[in-house]
Amino acid sequence: MEQQLTSNGAHETHADWATLATKAIDDVSHILHSEAELLQINLRTVLRAQIDYALATFAMVAVLICATICALAALVLFLHQSFLGWQGFPWWQALAIGALVMFAAGIGIRAVVGRSTTLSSRDI
Repeated sequence: MEQQLTSNGAHETHADWATLATKAIDDVSHILHSEAELLQINLRTVLRAQIDYALATFAMVAVLICATICALAALVLFLHQSFLGWQGFPWWQALAIGALVMFAAGIGIRAVVGRSTTLSSRDI
């Protein structure tokens, strides 16, 4: 009779361990599923922020290009305009001066951007 109790106790112990292992695996599965959902939500949020930043940057660049074209046209027209006692430059000279100003601005921007990327690569 003691052997039956022991064998019944052993079966109950094994059944408890199996239930415990099943519940633990189920809990881990729920945790992993919840973490996957949180990761998906975080990635979606980060992706939307990056897309918004890219669109804002694109809009800023487009506006700056339009502003540069307007400024260059104003400079050319200003240089071609005649003042009191000064006839102004011919069109080709006004356009050449505008091109040189934009060329110098491009070199200046390249120098500033080149310097900042060099400094940031040294920090890494």
